[in-house]
Amino acid sequence: MLKRLNDKRGFTLIELLIVVAIIGIIAAIAVPTLVSTRGAALQSKAKAMLRTLSSAEAAYISKHGTYGSWTELVSEGYLDSRWDGTTFTEDGITYTETSSGSGAQTFEATAAVPAPISKTYTIDETGEITES
Repeated sequence: MLKRLNDKRGFTLIELLIVVAIIGIIAAIAVPTLVSTRGAALQSKAKAMLRTLSSAEAAYISKHGTYGSWTELVSEGYLDSRWDGTTFTEDGITYTETSSGSGAQTFEATAAVPAPISKTYTIDETGEITES
């Protein structure tokens, strides 16, 4: 009878608990890293999109002498259709045209990155990105 019990194959409860504990430790290390990496990626994307807008505005002013609204930049082919209007959201980041338009001598736009980062980036005609 004793020999028959030893012939059975499988895992003991202790072995399973150890595996679960190891998986829990790995998850506790990996999840915060994943969250912070995603946040850094969203921040980088927001800044890159604002730089794209700044480049489009620079090209527009060199041709027309004034800054254009996002709708004008789209119609002239400087920006793609995502920018048509005064606000849009992509990957949770909300981009807003805060000041510009036909005949404007300045422009300003913001990109609001959602929680857990919760930062807002602003760019103006100087091309400088500020964080708040």
